[in-house]
Amino acid sequence: SFTVNPERQSYKCWACSEGGDCFSFVMKHDNLGFRETLEFLAHRAHLELPSQLRRGPAEPSHKPQLYDVLSWAQDEFHNCLLATAAGERARKYLRERGFTQATISRCKFGYSPDDWEWLIRKAKGKFDTELLADAGLVSKRAEGSGYYDFFRDRVLFPILDERSHPVAFGGRILPDNKFEGAQKYLNSNESPVFHKTRLCFGLTWAREAIKKTETVLVTEGYTDCLKLQQAGLMNTVATLGTTLTESHVTLLKRLAKTVVLVYDGDGPGKLASERALPKFLAQNVDLRILTLPDGLDPDEFLQERGPAAMQRLIDAAPEVAEYQLRLLMERHGTGTIDARMRILDGMLQLLIVSSGIAGTVKEDLLIGRLPQRLGLSESDVRKRLKELRGQDRERLIRSNERRVSATESTGESLQHRWKQTILSLQQSQSKDDLLECELLQLLFTSPDMIDAVRREIGPDDFGNEVLRELLTVCFDVHDDGWLPSFDKVLSQLECPDLKGLIVWIDEQARERDIAGKLAQDAALGGTDSSESLLRQVLNGLKWRRTQETHRAAQGPVIERPRDAMKLTQETLDRLQQASQFHQQRTAKKA
Repeated sequence: SFTVNPERQSYKCWACSEGGDCFSFVMKHDNLGFRETLEFLAHRAHLELPSQLRRGPAEPSHKPQLYDVLSWAQDEFHNCLLATAAGERARKYLRERGFTQATISRCKFGYSPDDWEWLIRKAKGKFDTELLADAGLVSKRAEGSGYYDFFRDRVLFPILDERSHPVAFGGRILPDNKFEGAQKYLNSNESPVFHKTRLCFGLTWAREAIKKTETVLVTEGYTDCLKLQQAGLMNTVATLGTTLTESHVTLLKRLAKTVVLVYDGDGPGKLASERALPKFLAQNVDLRILTLPDGLDPDEFLQERGPAAMQRLIDAAPEVAEYQLRLLMERHGTGTIDARMRILDGMLQLLIVSSGIAGTVKEDLLIGRLPQRLGLSESDVRKRLKELRGQDRERLIRSNERRVSATESTGESLQHRWKQTILSLQQSQSKDDLLECELLQLLFTSPDMIDAVRREIGPDDFGNEVLRELLTVCFDVHDDGWLPSFDKVLSQLECPDLKGLIVWIDEQARERDIAGKLAQDAALGGTDSSESLLRQVLNGLKWRRTQETHRAAQGPVIERPRDAMKLTQETLDRLQQASQFHQQRTAKKA
């Protein structure tokens, strides 16, 4: 039922009535756009695209060499896992984790041994070390002379692009490693061929199943993705250690009609699912949310209850609005008027932050569900939505007044104050200013640290007004689905003085060689290490917050009248907090 005519360079599928040339075949079979299809076929034919067909500037001339060296490295890692004595510990670990030989071979798992220059020696005479560095396979030593292998004593999972080229690796440290405090999972750094916010792990192996089911399952990590695929749920992909971005949404929407987010049932899993909702709501895609019960992750659930139970949960996964409604009801209850108002506001805020949905039929359908569930009239719901949208507009106006060169009354004084603060900051910094600047330097050097930062601190932890503003912009950029890189944050600023400040902070990061220090951190155990630069800065900011909380709580205890015969529970709590604070301070000084 499928014929190819070599003379006419065409094909015809009589079963589905599709036909065309090699370009239309790849576009339909792999769900690629025309430009991506051109790039794919050009690479297959070892041809270079004319520069006028490329997006923007010409691609780096060594991209084909990067694909070659990464493909070679994939084979070397795979062979090391399967055929060497050094790989036995990795083979044992994979067996204990329940990975089958079929999965290991299909996905070409690998192993990088506990050796600082194993891959460098393997590449000698084949590839330049600089090319290995450009591909993210080796790192430059902190002292500036020589290189070392980026992955050591790790099981490696190849990360493939849409055209099935290996472009990066995800590494899982072996449990019995000798690197104290080593980061459990480590992904390749971004490179000319690897942009993690644009890729979904596992798509190469999932594409056919996605096409057949018209559904794609999305997990948070590649091991969960691999376990679901191994269990027969082949239509599974994963994001690469980053929040779901607009690029991911565009890709997933192109692949399938239905997207099911399969997230852990714990607190962070629910938070991740909530953050993903606005990106999908206005899109023409059926989004469903599955959070697993009892705080289990997908691997644990499969082990305890099996693939059939997982499939039943997937089939019953609620669509986005129903999921959010259930979550808010679980959080607030429904027994009081205040609780129902909180639920209503939560649902309406979802509509407000979802761009492009205002005034659409979809918004009307979503609003129509709320009155019966919350015991309100539709007119009351719409009235409240109008109020919240008005408040949101006012908030945006205030935010713009705060960020942009402002108007004649309050704006000029704000701009003047910021200018003076920035001048003072660039001339001399207090201990607190240095700590806040250092965190921004880390973020602009390594934007993928943003998740770790947001887990522990917020803009309110910054005392300096202008530095707090920059951190707020970083968080806003991240909320929009981007990493807060220097370029991205700079593009969001309209105030010339803030633009100058961010350039100055970036220059300070270069002078202090923050990138080199982070590379050294990675070599010694990653950002999770207690000695890492990020950990030291976060601990410093958190300790400062603890000190401020202690000072704020001290007054009411000290000022209590001497003749008070009975301490209230609040006072006892404050005294206990003060005792804990002094214990922590003593420990820090020790």
